[in-house]
Amino acid sequence: MSHRVFESVREELRSRMPSPCGEGGEELARRIRVAFDGLPRDTDPDDPWLGGPPGDYAWLAEYENLPDHPQDADRVLSTAARALRGQLRWHSPATLFNMTPQPLLDTAAITAVAGLYSPNALWDFSSAGVIEVERQLVRQFARRAGWQDTAGGVFSFGGKAGLLYAVRMGLNRCSPDSYRDGLPPGGTPVVVTTAHNHDSLESVCALLGLGTGACVRVPAEPGGRVAPDAIAEVVDALLAEGRPVACVVLSGGNILHNAIDPVRPVTAALDRVRAAHALPYRPLVHFDTVVTWPWLFFTDYDFAGDPLGLGPELGDQIRATAGLVSQVREADSMTIDFHKTGLAPYSSSLFLTRDAAELHRWVEGGTGEAEHRPHGENVLLHTIEHSRSAAPVLAAWVAVQSVGVDGFRVYLANLLMANRAFMDLLPSRGFELLTPFSDGVASVYWPVPPDGTPAFTLLREAGPSAVEAANRYTHTLFRLLAGYEGNPYARVVLGHLPAYGTGPGGEPVAALRLVPGSVFLDEATCFQIAGRMEQVKKALDVAVRFGSGKLNEAHVYHVPE
Repeated sequence: MSHRVFESVREELRSRMPSPCGEGGEELARRIRVAFDGLPRDTDPDDPWLGGPPGDYAWLAEYENLPDHPQDADRVLSTAARALRGQLRWHSPATLFNMTPQPLLDTAAITAVAGLYSPNALWDFSSAGVIEVERQLVRQFARRAGWQDTAGGVFSFGGKAGLLYAVRMGLNRCSPDSYRDGLPPGGTPVVVTTAHNHDSLESVCALLGLGTGACVRVPAEPGGRVAPDAIAEVVDALLAEGRPVACVVLSGGNILHNAIDPVRPVTAALDRVRAAHALPYRPLVHFDTVVTWPWLFFTDYDFAGDPLGLGPELGDQIRATAGLVSQVREADSMTIDFHKTGLAPYSSSLFLTRDAAELHRWVEGGTGEAEHRPHGENVLLHTIEHSRSAAPVLAAWVAVQSVGVDGFRVYLANLLMANRAFMDLLPSRGFELLTPFSDGVASVYWPVPPDGTPAFTLLREAGPSAVEAANRYTHTLFRLLAGYEGNPYARVVLGHLPAYGTGPGGEPVAALRLVPGSVFLDEATCFQIAGRMEQVKKALDVAVRFGSGKLNEAHVYHVPE
């Protein structure tokens, strides 16, 4: 490379970066506009897909080989935005796929601005006041949890990270030297959890060297919650076998059924088991509240006066769930996903622990000191990441301070209202409601096929051929509603659950999940969407009856939450 070429390339690089004499904000805003100009322009305001369902990405072939020289910046940036064609639009009322919020414009904005300065929130020397912002959020939500000022917390990449922190802290309790010496000889420590807890817990045990078999699941009662005595019996039996119990993970409410385990009775039962075995520690109790943490905003709500006008039915529903979630006061740790119902972009999760000292000796043992040092001397050596983005912290802070307690109350209440509206509307339109007990933000339906088994319970007793035919019908309807099969009618994206139940021979039986997420949902909009779902189903039913419609193959695959 000649000196002239070097100078030319260097000048080109300089033109694409913030100038030392300027902040770069105006240019960043212009660059964002260039990216927006690359997005599809033909999206219907009600379409759940940006520019329509995912399609052809053959344009990537042009970029298969790395370029030798800098390329036109506007063209590359605009082209990159094409990868978002077919992206789900979470703010569309018809996106009912999963619990992913429509981020506030403000949280998206602070994420972009943070990217301009690239603060690393591992160390306050390189992240200015971000750690102070994080500590304020920790204090605010620790108070909501009913914990004292000894609580601690740290932002990380998701609910799975929260489980990693919790299990590792539990290992420190049952085997204090394991951070240095590894697992001691003898029985491998175990993690006890309930059947409806997140399925990533097995992989967390694998990552920590315990093995997936160290995750012991306790079956739930018919109502969906675990019996405290059942957990105590499992823990007691494991200890009798010489297996240390590091952690008990309780469900703070999952997406599908909002099943919430009772924390207070479980901790009392564990205290009795601890005394019986003369244990020097109690297994750490983690309350997995990634979904239900917004109910903590209702722990001090005046349900009698009802200033928001929730009404008695919705108010009683919220009060019952808030009462269960508030038992986090008795737990040792919890996790908050701001990227679920916190109006922040992916990913933004806060792991909280009642005792900051335990968190600060998470990996390296140490004294557990969590003192606040002068600026520039606070290094978070206890975090999973060394490269830790500040954007999730700032996004969560903006969301919380911007909309306030009432904002989150109304947002959550609106989701619950929308879910209840669909539960009332869809059964008369050919969708059997499988979760009439749902008090969360999701509901599950089985689309009744024409001239087939008339009820889900009967299907689960039917033979393999009936189950296979019903699964093919459910999968085809899911794809038709989403627009994958050229559906000319307005599209609706639900979640497909390929193995919601089982047949008599263990065959997976499919269903559909509906999760409202948009604040633009109201009763009238729910009515319109339910009508569209009915029309698409009727068209498929006609095609199936007359043999003119081909049903898709239905494969069993894992559905992440």
